[in-house]
Amino acid sequence: MPIYRITPQDVLFFRDGRPMTAGAGSGGHGARWPEPSIIFDALHAALYRAFPEVEREADGKPTWEHEHRFGRSSNRDYTRQRTQRFGSLATVGPFPVRESQWHFPCPQDVTQRGHNHPTLLPLNEPGGSTNLPAPLRFALGSVVEPDKEGAEPWWNKAAVERYLDSTPSSVPQCLSDDELFAGEWSTGIAIDPATQTTSQGEAAGRIYSAEYLRLRDGVHMGIHAEMPLKNGRPDKLVEGLARLFPASHLVICGGQQRACHVEELSASRLDQLLPVSAAIRGSGVKWVLLSPSVFPRIEADPTRDIRSHPGGWLPTWVCPESGRVLLKKEDAERGAGEPREAWRKRVRAMPQLNSHLVAARIPKPIVLTGWSERLHLASEANETDSARKVKGAKPTLLAVPAGAVYYFEGPDAPELADALSWHGNPAGRDFGQTIKNRRSTLMGEKGFGLGVCGTWDFYKNVAGRPAK
Repeated sequence: MPIYRITPQDVLFFRDGRPMTAGAGSGGHGARWPEPSIIFDALHAALYRAFPEVEREADGKPTWEHEHRFGRSSNRDYTRQRTQRFGSLATVGPFPVRESQWHFPCPQDVTQRGHNHPTLLPLNEPGGSTNLPAPLRFALGSVVEPDKEGAEPWWNKAAVERYLDSTPSSVPQCLSDDELFAGEWSTGIAIDPATQTTSQGEAAGRIYSAEYLRLRDGVHMGIHAEMPLKNGRPDKLVEGLARLFPASHLVICGGQQRACHVEELSASRLDQLLPVSAAIRGSGVKWVLLSPSVFPRIEADPTRDIRSHPGGWLPTWVCPESGRVLLKKEDAERGAGEPREAWRKRVRAMPQLNSHLVAARIPKPIVLTGWSERLHLASEANETDSARKVKGAKPTLLAVPAGAVYYFEGPDAPELADALSWHGNPAGRDFGQTIKNRRSTLMGEKGFGLGVCGTWDFYKNVAGRPAK
């Protein structure tokens, strides 16, 4: 199982979208935990540095890597030459690791710290009014008095699993930001990109302020990364990342190109590191995000039977009017050797899960942006390859943060939990060893959309709530 520990050799810089001008309340706020795409991009770049050219046999075929064609499967031109590399790379994380324990963002329906960790619960009693957006039906109520301090932001595996199973305990480890990392501010002189000087052009007389992330002693970043290669044998995949780290144990991560040491750990099952969903009791299931998710707006396309969807906080696999879950009830995984068109036809004929989204606890979105030396996968089908290679800023996306909680209700709650949990059905093949579900519409291969499930009940049915 390819599990890696990443140790920075210096401070790291993960800038958000705010400007880097010096002054109160401004600056490049880079002392934040990185989103999953940063580690994916770092590994992808490391592969290109380690293997700048494709190693080929005498007949021109690659010796070990799998090349593929440019574009998405829906509009890919199969007459093009195979020019893309390392397309099977997939990552999970990074998550903070301290004392060999991985830690995850606190579920956002937890309102207080302490061993009880009380949660918000859906209200189905009459009284009051709300301005909830469609398709939500129930507001959330607290069983305890408000607390400004809030819960600890980082929970270990045991804490998350006890939360999912509604089993409070004082044993699990919950940490603050300060116990894992610290921010360090630095002020510098701006450099003009045209002249590479500090006193001419746009940089004349300008300074900047930036904040850096420094991990505490004994804290690392934990990731799972894999790059399965067919090598002409679809029935026996080969792990491609095994070639990278003997060639280089360093990756360049984040802004200002900071070096990080990568160490592969001894084989571990993912369910020994990531939380596992609880058994679902009754018709209620809540989905808690371990990593951010991106749900883009979808424009209607009647020719392809595609309906519009607002995206944003609402998963694109949830009907925006009724809240009905649009995921399939049966196993929709493509079989080995199954033709793509036959697989799609089989999936379209499957029944949908009988569950509805009824409530949610969603924090403010996080902004995903960045810079690319090659802006690829453009939507215009007639755009040339040379035009796609133009460098520039990536499209800005808003992501639902890790810790967000979605509440579903319906008779297919256990099946829905299997479809949403990262590990899939506990009785399934390779349970706990592979990532079965990445429910982010975009960038699932980069570690977005991982979640676990637990059960919930209505506010009025929970014993011990304060009397009215």
